[in-house]
Amino acid sequence: MAMTLTRRRRLLSRASALAGLLLSLSCSSGTAQHVAVDPTPPPETPPPDGRPVISIIAPADAQLDDMLKSLRLELSSDYRVTISPLRVEDSSPELVARIVARDRPRAVVLVNNSTVLLYRNWARTAPSPPVALILMASFAEELQRTVPNSVAISYEVPAVTAMVGLRTLGLDVRRVGVVYRRGFANHIARQEELMQVEKLTFVKQELSNKPHAQDLRAALVSLHRAGVDAIWLPNDNGLLSPKLLTNVWLPYVTRLDAPVVVAVRSLVNEHAEFGTFAAIPDTQALAVQAADLLYELAESDWKLRASDVRLPISVKRLVDVRLARRFGLDSSQFGQVDLLIGR
Repeated sequence: MAMTLTRRRRLLSRASALAGLLLSLSCSSGTAQHVAVDPTPPPETPPPDGRPVISIIAPADAQLDDMLKSLRLELSSDYRVTISPLRVEDSSPELVARIVARDRPRAVVLVNNSTVLLYRNWARTAPSPPVALILMASFAEELQRTVPNSVAISYEVPAVTAMVGLRTLGLDVRRVGVVYRRGFANHIARQEELMQVEKLTFVKQELSNKPHAQDLRAALVSLHRAGVDAIWLPNDNGLLSPKLLTNVWLPYVTRLDAPVVVAVRSLVNEHAEFGTFAAIPDTQALAVQAADLLYELAESDWKLRASDVRLPISVKRLVDVRLARRFGLDSSQFGQVDLLIGR
């Protein structure tokens, strides 16, 4: 019993190290660290400088500040950029309506899934919503299709990019295990097509859209028996709930005998011993890419030529040094990694 209690406490400690996961800027349901900003009524006249407006609507999260400041700087010579930080759980589509009425923007930038969903509820009833650019949202391909008059930049680095990065560290990756919910089967299929270029294959475990702990547990056991070279974990909060993290992922991840490749910075955590390697978008480069796309839209008079989702142009790689050594990765190649965790 004493050993069981000790192990349980250790798992809870590891889980607490990832407690901020679902609230990180990795595109979850949004975080709330500041009080909501309720916009003032729309001005009677345009701003004195006469510049067109681009509105940014984002969760009130200090972790987003650098990216938002960079985006504002990239646009400031030609646009007045407003940033409306929201405490999403206390907000409503009516608040979005007031922001748009106040700013009269040529375009709206939406950061994070929760903000996109809030905006979508308003845009679906609006007669002519402005063009919207979706940033830092998980499964952007699926989400963008549901938002009227929108484009997106994916915040998920393709699995093939992550696996090639892992290969540079000396791991001969060929068979990649992946667990996903049925609703994301199309996303996994698109990833699988890209993987073929590098002769990588998925060993897939599909779960229901509302999986139970025993379903996930059985999937991980199957991947272990299949002898996969690595596990790729999409950024799906439905599989990363605190309950599943504590009761399934953390107890079983050490039994997989394969590094877990994640898409979120917070999952590579030396105290949690979970993600070995991550490939994530460079947020500063993301700001530049977003600004370029907005200028491109301006040249088209803010009319969409195609409702598409673009891949991030720059990627940062992270590795948990202790886990990397456990799985035999080549430490002499760590200089190719942008951030070493736990060295």
